[in-house]
Amino acid sequence: MNFSRLKYIIAYVCAAALISTATFALSYRNTLNQLDQTGDVRIEQARDRLLGQLASFRQLPNYLAKHPKIIAILQGAADTDKTNEFLRNTALISGADNIFILNKSGTAIATSNAHEVYDFIGNNYATRPHVKAAMNGRLGFYHALESSDDSRDFYYARGISLSGAPHAGVVVVQLDVAALEFEWRVDEEVLAFFDRDGVTFVTNRQSLALRRLATDKSTPVDTGHYAQHTLQPFFKHVKTEVFGHKVWKFKGTNELPTQALIVSKFIPQIEMTARIFMDTKNAKAAARVQAMLVAAVLAIIGLGMWALLQRRQRLADLLAIKEAANARLEARVDTRTAQLRNTQHQLIQAGKLTAMGQMSAGISHELNQPLAAIKNFADSGGKLIDRGRNDDARDNFKLIAQQIDRMSRIIRSLRAFARKEKETVEPVDLQNVINESINLATVRCEQENVTINRQGPETPVFVMGGQVRLQQVVINLITNAMDAMAGQPSKTITVNLKHSPDEVRLNIRDTGPGFKDAARVFEPFYSTKEIGASKGMGLGLSISYGIVGSFGGDITCRNHPQGGAEFTIILKSAPQKGQP
Repeated sequence: MNFSRLKYIIAYVCAAALISTATFALSYRNTLNQLDQTGDVRIEQARDRLLGQLASFRQLPNYLAKHPKIIAILQGAADTDKTNEFLRNTALISGADNIFILNKSGTAIATSNAHEVYDFIGNNYATRPHVKAAMNGRLGFYHALESSDDSRDFYYARGISLSGAPHAGVVVVQLDVAALEFEWRVDEEVLAFFDRDGVTFVTNRQSLALRRLATDKSTPVDTGHYAQHTLQPFFKHVKTEVFGHKVWKFKGTNELPTQALIVSKFIPQIEMTARIFMDTKNAKAAARVQAMLVAAVLAIIGLGMWALLQRRQRLADLLAIKEAANARLEARVDTRTAQLRNTQHQLIQAGKLTAMGQMSAGISHELNQPLAAIKNFADSGGKLIDRGRNDDARDNFKLIAQQIDRMSRIIRSLRAFARKEKETVEPVDLQNVINESINLATVRCEQENVTINRQGPETPVFVMGGQVRLQQVVINLITNAMDAMAGQPSKTITVNLKHSPDEVRLNIRDTGPGFKDAARVFEPFYSTKEIGASKGMGLGLSISYGIVGSFGGDITCRNHPQGGAEFTIILKSAPQKGQP
């Protein structure tokens, strides 16, 4: 072996090692980005779930503060045993752990647990933050560990006003955290809500409750929160940064992954920080497998090149081998072409699911609002019927019907967008496509203060295409426009529809910064978003270009003279249904 050939071999081995390492890093980074997105969604769902459970109890102290039986006990005009029984029945019906009444000095004078060994009668709670807040006219909220039974509890409190005495007492509703957690399904990921002392107060793993997530054991703990309770051991962990993500390594615990991606979000409504621990074991294993596959392919290529170099003198045999290889390559090209067509169809469906994933947290919030309203109206309606106020109850049921219609519109739009459409070209009402697309983007528009301005005719405009695929193109352009306008003082998307007997033009313009290189917009993997933004891989516009082209149309883009980017979709006009 001569020295020149040895240099090429060493260079090739080094290049192969570098490519394999880069493949591992890129795959690991992409997987961590996906885990981070998944963690954000899981935290949003857990937050909505917990706040939804607490929402049903927020109004209970407001209701009880005005109840005649509660006012009577403060005025000394009610029997204590009967008041205790009323509070007990109310707690059983509402699902609260305890309800108790404090006089103006903060001492409990009536309670729902008066029949129990450790009742609250005679206890003074004047120094508790939620009681102070209630005395000042606000809705008090607090969380603490109840030393009598080691239960973790949330508290809501509301001041009671009497004539001439604005702060005559306080009604307190106590909620058992364990009872709230009991309704949660068992998730694969470990999720916990930590208070300001770094202590786990709410979690989907009971063994992690009241354990601290800190490395300094000398860090003081608010004993007002935990009384004389001894906290369980600390989590032993080492913090690291991997591609901009927080990855912690844990020791001495079976409840948490050995290595986990940490996604955190502060929840101001309960003054806690939600953290989810996403196991990175599979992410690293997948990246390692991809790197090994690339290394194996490069090794095969290197061995092939070596074999060719060793047999250069056998030119005739090499030509014969090449002819056979060419024949096999042509067959593979035909096979790969068919596979690529199938992959393109899958990418179209994947792009659609990606758009739905980006909007899922907002849509979940949009659905939770009417659900909470329905529950409140239903509870109030039942009470109104019991009191014989049928007309008022009927108004409540009408409001419930309106909320159900609102949810139905959201679900109907999602179902239409998610279905898999046959690859056919037929007359489609473009107005309906635009309306459905805007409906799906409404939640995000409201969250980001984006205004969509519709221009053009309001009557149906039919084009040749596919309902779902056209909707995917329009949604992709609208979401890209919202991404481009992030940080802009004015956020407006203008949707202008123009049509003629031969063609229809749909212009979608934003007020963002525009493109630096508009000629490359439709190239695959080209993106103007910064690396790590977790917004996609630059395939959306390329897929949209292919979809419009499959309908015999065209899509162009430019920087508008007045600022922002403008996309124009050109499609063939089609006769309205029922016309020749």
